[in-house]
Amino acid sequence: MNVTYKGYMCDVSFAQYGNGNNAIQLIGSEGTDYEGELVGVASVNGELKLEDDVVGIKTWSENEGIDQSLIDGGVIEPELLGLEPTGFVAIEHYKLTAASLEEIEKLKEVKS
Repeated sequence: MNVTYKGYMCDVSFAQYGNGNNAIQLIGSEGTDYEGELVGVASVNGELKLEDDVVGIKTWSENEGIDQSLIDGGVIEPELLGLEPTGFVAIEHYKLTAASLEEIEKLKEVKS
């Protein structure tokens, strides 16, 4: 999966946090000047254990606008499911798209 974030063409890399919550990083796409480099960490792991099809997105500070990039790239659904307060900010929870869930399942099969 690919997204464009702040003018950077990125590959979406899925993983999981230690508690099983979904994690998303944006990595510079092949053929770009920043190929393979970490462009941004889209997700954040809060205190809550989320459903398998939900991800917490960091939308503050340097990540402003990342939610829209993920929506436009077909990674997350556009509907905000809820907020998880954490300090002075709140983690935004979104449902992953069917395409994202397929990518996550492929990774699980490879690890098995």
